Amino acid sequence: FVLVALLGVAYGNLCSGVNKDSLKGVLGTAKAGVSYFLGDLCPSFDFDSALLSGECRKLVRQGACYGIRASTYYTGVPTYAQLAADVPNIAALGNLACKKAPGCFEQLKAAFQGCVEGNAFFVQAAIARAEFLYNVDLASTVDQFAAQNSGSLVGDLLGMALDQFSSAQDVEDFLNMYISEGISADAAAAAEEALAIAREWCASGCTDKTAKFLAGICSHMQGGSCSLANEFCGE
Repeated sequence: FVLVALLGVAYGNLCSGVNKDSLKGVLGTAKAGVSYFLGDLCPSFDFDSALLSGECRKLVRQGACYGIRASTYYTGVPTYAQLAADVPNIAALGNLACKKAPGCFEQLKAAFQGCVEGNAFFVQAAIARAEFLYNVDLASTVDQFAAQNSGSLVGDLLGMALDQFSSAQDVEDFLNMYISEGISADAAAAAEEALAIAREWCASGCTDKTAKFLAGICSHMQGGSCSLANEFCGE
């Protein structure tokens, strides 16, 4: 109960008690980032209408509020008790996604379709810009993480990926090698199939079932020989 109180979330409304200025700041930063990235590539893309209205509005705002809370709730390595107490909040966000994600997907798809119609080279230009920004802002950090964690599963997998894919062209070459023209042409159908699977997940109540399982696992681990989530313990 104390941990839940510390997290301070009213399940079903993750923005309850969140400072309005903090939320405004997070959304403002996101809007600035999208504008910086898309800007001249897609002048028609409007952050507010695409993400802060209609089917996307509540999902985006609740997700932002959860992020604000989590940034202060989790300091250092979390305990299993903290994770167990937070599971209902994650489940609430998951159940909201079940309700809103399909409509939000269609809303965003329409917005990006406008980008493609307004700029025949939008996709290629967006990939090139993403590669540039990654190299400028993130590449050295990712390389450093891989080097520092060499020998671990995550570090070695990341190192292998960095060796294989050093540029957007490497990714394109890989896809051209392993994805047939027919599969590529069916990408839209694959996206619809993914949505169908997600709908089945939601209709079957899998979010709550998974949350119950995770809460049980975390509670059991907390009762074992360790409490920090960077260790696996319990029987």
